[in-house]
Amino acid sequence: MGIGAIMKRSIFAVIGIAALMLLIPAGLSASTQRHTKVICLDEQTFKGEYRYQPRHCIFHKRHAPNAEAYFVRTTHDHWHSWGPKRARGHGQATSSMIGPTRVKIKLFDPIKRCGHRVFSKAIFSSPKFGTSNTLKIDVCA
Repeated sequence: MGIGAIMKRSIFAVIGIAALMLLIPAGLSASTQRHTKVICLDEQTFKGEYRYQPRHCIFHKRHAPNAEAYFVRTTHDHWHSWGPKRARGHGQATSSMIGPTRVKIKLFDPIKRCGHRVFSKAIFSSPKFGTSNTLKIDVCA
């Protein structure tokens, strides 16, 4: 085998490796975009972030000002199921007047907005108080 043939194989090997390196990140980002997400507000800036199975979240009422009255703050969130059409879990809702209260969380009605598939509605149920509240949540961050 001549030096020319070895050089050609080396060049093709380098080009092949470079092409794979370019394709791998695109494949990974495509798989993470497959999941339906929810928008949670950042604790410091109150800017929306796309989250998948968040452990804590500040859910915000759509088209409402950034005020505590329009937030549902949850912590210790555990998700029993998270699918493309709905998510179900539980956590603790925190309120300044009541304190932490166990709450069931249901996310549903996914829509595609701003290049992401996100849940647009949430139901928060409190077994302790026997109440339930449906909230249209933010769909764009």
